[in-house]
Amino acid sequence: MSYDAFVGTVAGKKALFVLPTIPDDAPPAVREGLARRRVATLTGRCPCGGRSGLNRAARRARRGKVQRAGFVHEGGCPATDEELRKFGWVPMFGGGGRG
Repeated sequence: MSYDAFVGTVAGKKALFVLPTIPDDAPPAVREGLARRRVATLTGRCPCGGRSGLNRAARRARRGKVQRAGFVHEGGCPATDEELRKFGWVPMFGGGGRG
């Protein structure tokens, strides 16, 4: 699996996001799921309406540490771990990969 790096902000501070590259040969549902994860990570919102699951106290506790973004997606969203697992993709730090 290859990764892309993006510079963005979290709570007004510079952050580095390392996200999986969306493989050209992945099934359409996996491509959509990974694309939605990318949008959710970079913008804080998923197209399904899901939002970051970290509240202000959790963000403070993790300040300065490498962390996996927590998201609560709507049921049936292709970005959920459950949907990606249906295609043999196992979510891991920084995104998902083939199991």
